[in-house]
Amino acid sequence: MSSKESHRRSNRRSINTYRIVVLQVHRMSLMKDQMEVLLVMTTNIIDIERVNTSRIIKQEDIFPMGLLEEFLKVRRRKFLNPYAMKIVRSNHAESAQQEADILFYLKKKDLNRYFVEIIESFYHRGYYCMVFERLGPSLNDMLRLNQNRGIPMHLIRSISRQLIKSIGHLHEIKLTHTDLKPENILFSRIRQLQKQNDLYLPADHRIKIIDLGGAEFDDEDHNCIINTRQYRAPEVQLQCCRWDQKSDVWGIACIIFEMYTGHLLFQTRKNEFEHMALVEKVTEQSFPHWMASNVKGCLKHCFNVKNATNGKYYIWPQGTTTKESVLKVKKQQSLREMILDPLLRDLLVKMLEIDPHKRISCSQALDHKFFLN
Repeated sequence: MSSKESHRRSNRRSINTYRIVVLQVHRMSLMKDQMEVLLVMTTNIIDIERVNTSRIIKQEDIFPMGLLEEFLKVRRRKFLNPYAMKIVRSNHAESAQQEADILFYLKKKDLNRYFVEIIESFYHRGYYCMVFERLGPSLNDMLRLNQNRGIPMHLIRSISRQLIKSIGHLHEIKLTHTDLKPENILFSRIRQLQKQNDLYLPADHRIKIIDLGGAEFDDEDHNCIINTRQYRAPEVQLQCCRWDQKSDVWGIACIIFEMYTGHLLFQTRKNEFEHMALVEKVTEQSFPHWMASNVKGCLKHCFNVKNATNGKYYIWPQGTTTKESVLKVKKQQSLREMILDPLLRDLLVKMLEIDPHKRISCSQALDHKFFLN
């Protein structure tokens, strides 16, 4: 029995009444102009409202959304507190239930101070529903609102420390998040970002982590591709080993860089060949022999483990590489050139070690001098 199965909770129906007050939709595939919004109480439908989505979706009310779910803001009548409800289609209910199981497990471990708190989960008319505490805007919201400008160092230090500490607790119970990115880091307070010296910043720096649908325990399969590409560790992309918690550390480093500069560290989308070339250029490192020797998939032919060129096993550019891609990699600056703060630079260098065996852990990162300042 895997760890997820051991934490499985029985399916159940809601014992509370929820009144949906604002509808927000990420994908419109479930609806056209209108959608039936249900007032749910145990097994009975108390009321049905028809809500015109075009009238009530407001930019300032956006709640971070997944690709497969619709998020609804709800209000539990008994306490009149705002909640967020995630309604998942039946064909993706198993994955959603795994997320709920993990969140209940974290709540039992008293870790909901670091991760979004789940209130309850239940099935309703074939849909799997999860009710969460309502959180504030995401780190991504803040970066986009500031038009891709970096944020103050004190805020970088505060958010980075919290992020590393939170994920460190996850690693202590043998879990890897697998999808760390600014969209999945939310400020705890339901407040709008306030303009301070030409930047939109949170009044409260406290954060929480969301979206643990892809989180995996150590005893599960760790050979699949995980993460959004821009935050994906090289060992994951190369499929050269069984990835572990160090892949989260790489993603955190990419997020910290993004807070510092306002830009993605690896600005590549669908080109894994270019991505790996950028990894070597940014880190000023080469892929070690053991990684080059165990590459799987389409990148396998890009490594020459018998005849290294200038100590490099990765062949770049490839014969099919475009001129634009070659120029992009050529112009790419290294961490040493992009990060002016020496302590932050040293921290990121250690977190962005290509070799996961040499990459520091979350606990080691927290002891870095950058956080002792």
